[in-house]
Amino acid sequence: MRKIYKLLLLISFVGTSVSAVPVVPTFSTGTLNSRQETKTVVNETITSVDYRSGYEYVVSGHNIEPIGTNTISPNALLNTPQTVDNITFAWTSVDITPANKPDWGIKTAGNAFSFTETLSNPGLSNVTTINRTTTTESLVESVSVFTQ
Repeated sequence: MRKIYKLLLLISFVGTSVSAVPVVPTFSTGTLNSRQETKTVVNETITSVDYRSGYEYVVSGHNIEPIGTNTISPNALLNTPQTVDNITFAWTSVDITPANKPDWGIKTAGNAFSFTETLSNPGLSNVTTINRTTTTESLVESVSVFTQ
């Protein structure tokens, strides 16, 4: 076994010379052109739906008063249920039949007066739809020049 170690040691000291061969590129100059174009188109539809959730009964003016009662607004009335997008709901409105609606009169006859009565019922009050298209384009060009 000792003889094998001696033989291996002798072989490791006896070797051949190694030399490197230089690598020489086969070009002297060059350019690299790169171009990247991107186009993105986004189509959007935005819909906003506004609902009035209750009623609004407004009486305004001067030199007016309710006649025969101190009630100044009609009684509330539950409306027939409605269904929108599989959602069922019922609105509360007012009963403006002549028997339920307050009567108004001039407080002092012969004097100037004004009278305004407004009823806004609950329900769909506004639908806004916005359609828009956004187009984005970009261009990236690069040139690399190299020499030896």
